[in-house]
Amino acid sequence: IVGKPNEIPPVQKEVQKEIDAAEGKPWPMISIERYAFYERSKKAYCVIQTGERRFYGCFAFRKGVVPPD
Repeated sequence: IVGKPNEIPPVQKEVQKEIDAAEGKPWPMISIERYAFYERSKKAYCVIQTGERRFYGCFAFRKGVVPPD
């Protein structure tokens, strides 16, 4: 949040809860400065557009390999 770098908006808390549930443990997200986010988005493997209309509902996820259990 501009001017409030330590504040976590409700939409991000909801996504964090889902990530933690999927992982079975806390997997904290990190924040990124607004314009750095825009630059990172330009280099993304893919962009998924959702119907989310709340502010700060944009996320960048890192693609990787998931090893077998």
